[in-house]
Amino acid sequence: MELNYQIPRPALIWTLAAVTLVLLPQSIRMPIWISVVALLCVSWRALIHNGKLDYPSRRVRVVVVLFTLIVSLSQIRNIGIGLDSAASLLALGFVFKLIEMRKKRDIYVVISLCFVMSMVAFLYSQSVLTTLYVVLVITVTMAAMIALNRSSSAANHSGTAKLAMKISVQALPLAIVLFIVFPRIAPLWAVPMQTGVNSTGVTDEMSPGDISQLARSAELAFRVQFEDAVELAHEQLYWRGLVLDQFDGVTWRRTRNSSSYSRAASLANSRISYEDRVRTLGESVNYNVILEPTQQPWLFGLHLAEDINDEFFSGRNFELFNDGRITQRLSYDLRSHLQSQTDFLLLSSSRNRNLELPDDVNARSLEFARELRASVSTDREYVNSVLAHFRMNQYFYTLNAPLLGANRIDEFLFDTMAGFCEHYASSFTYLMRAAGIPARVVVGYQGAEMNPYENYLMVYQYNAHAWSEVWFEGEGWVRFDPTGAVSPTRIELGVQEALRDDPAFMEDDLFSAAIFGGVGWLNTMRLRLDAIEYEWNQLVVNYDEEVQLELFEGLLGEVTKQKVIILVATLALILIVTIGFTVINIERRIQRTPINRFYLRACKELAKVNLVRRRGEGPIAFRDRVCAERPEFAEVVTELTGLYVELTYVEKSVSETQKKAELQALKAVYAKLKTEMPVLAGLRRAG
Repeated sequence: MELNYQIPRPALIWTLAAVTLVLLPQSIRMPIWISVVALLCVSWRALIHNGKLDYPSRRVRVVVVLFTLIVSLSQIRNIGIGLDSAASLLALGFVFKLIEMRKKRDIYVVISLCFVMSMVAFLYSQSVLTTLYVVLVITVTMAAMIALNRSSSAANHSGTAKLAMKISVQALPLAIVLFIVFPRIAPLWAVPMQTGVNSTGVTDEMSPGDISQLARSAELAFRVQFEDAVELAHEQLYWRGLVLDQFDGVTWRRTRNSSSYSRAASLANSRISYEDRVRTLGESVNYNVILEPTQQPWLFGLHLAEDINDEFFSGRNFELFNDGRITQRLSYDLRSHLQSQTDFLLLSSSRNRNLELPDDVNARSLEFARELRASVSTDREYVNSVLAHFRMNQYFYTLNAPLLGANRIDEFLFDTMAGFCEHYASSFTYLMRAAGIPARVVVGYQGAEMNPYENYLMVYQYNAHAWSEVWFEGEGWVRFDPTGAVSPTRIELGVQEALRDDPAFMEDDLFSAAIFGGVGWLNTMRLRLDAIEYEWNQLVVNYDEEVQLELFEGLLGEVTKQKVIILVATLALILIVTIGFTVINIERRIQRTPINRFYLRACKELAKVNLVRRRGEGPIAFRDRVCAERPEFAEVVTELTGLYVELTYVEKSVSETQKKAELQALKAVYAKLKTEMPVLAGLRRAG
């Protein structure tokens, strides 16, 4: 019975390295104390091997099981049954198994779990960096498997690493073939999963300071590529997200009765057909958006964005929603009519909702709006007057806006006069409603950076923006951006130019490459790396059933079951032939080594006296037959075979000097055989 199996030191080192690499990305998402427990378990395993600690007792194992159960229930209670809780539980069980390894099969279980745990990273991300990291983890885990099955005397870590990398490279063609031809099914990570990751980007609420906080981050929000090389001016790039039409004096929100973000709620709120609400003008533009995970269901697109593939649903205010939270990078195709009009007929319920204001606050703003409206004849003139007020007075566009009290609109308009886009959009919309003009706040992003290497746009969190939509009789909803009246540079050239001298800009990402855009080589490297990520996403991550079908149609024409079988069989045959040639080549290379070369020469010499080595006959079997048939050759053949077997099959760590000495010994035995053979053969004839 195998008890307390002593794992070879090289194998233990590789195993612990694999375990550490597997758990490292998880430590970012797991509670800190779980990471500490994992580190302690890895250290405990090393100390067990060195004889400084013993295996955990039965009592300790029972405590560990109870501890794991309590942790699991706590995780489920705090963040629910989801990916984070499952990953934490799996990580705990993984490291606890590490310290109780007593048998060789336990080690194989840990190594197998390393392979499984490495795949967990893909549930969070499928980026190029993640893929390369997983390949590294698999290679190190493979090295642990190799080291476990090598002789304990072989402590050559570089040789083990080279063999593991060689196996990984050899497996790559098979992986590519399987990826291309294997039927595409919905991956596990496409299923909505509850995680403990906080939502990122624009939310469905806006208070003073919310969007300015996003301007402190250089994280990527999404990428966009237009069809037919369409080029839009910077001031046209308004990426519409959510409409906020409810205001309580502090916070703008999306209307409560439409906050379920479900397809059913969207249909229930549709009282007028799409055709009666929309009047399209001018040409449309088609584009693809790759949205980073936000943990929220809403999508972003240009004005009046339509889902080309009918995968999503539209809200009452022409917002786009995914049927579930976006937990992974999402690619979708949109069509937008930039010159279209919406809701040129407004329902009374919608009108009342977009005129509603809180009572008993912002009296100065109400009075200002009424006086200004009375001084002009039309709603359009009133809007222009408000924009002129922002433009002609000492308003400042800044991230470091002063704190506001209960009457926030009043204090901003007449006292502080400094703020970010949410301050201007909020106050502008308030002034519209105060004058009896329906208005609402829209949140999303404005602007983008062009990546010239793949001709797509990159929109960052610091591009987050808020603006207003005002309703005019016969025109519908019209976009107005009061921030542009205060800081035209923000809209025409981008937030980077507008806030170049603001120390708070991107202060949460001080080491982001986007900050060093003025450094030529660094900016070039940043854009090229992002272009690689973009292509990876297009070619690999988005390789779904539809793309696979298009590929097969390009290769086979009309796709039939018979053609697919022939294609798969052909690829399998090519793969088998490739593997066969590889094996043959390896055998030939083995035969071309100096050791094998001298041994084969010796076999040829023996064949001259009718001692022919049979096909498939091993060296020891050949030696035994020679000793039985021709005893006169027994001594020299035994010496030759013994030295050959030791040099070829006995794994040991020796220096280059020793290897040369042993090869010289084999040469000497071969020379001895060649010298003595005529004498020995003559003795047999004489006998």
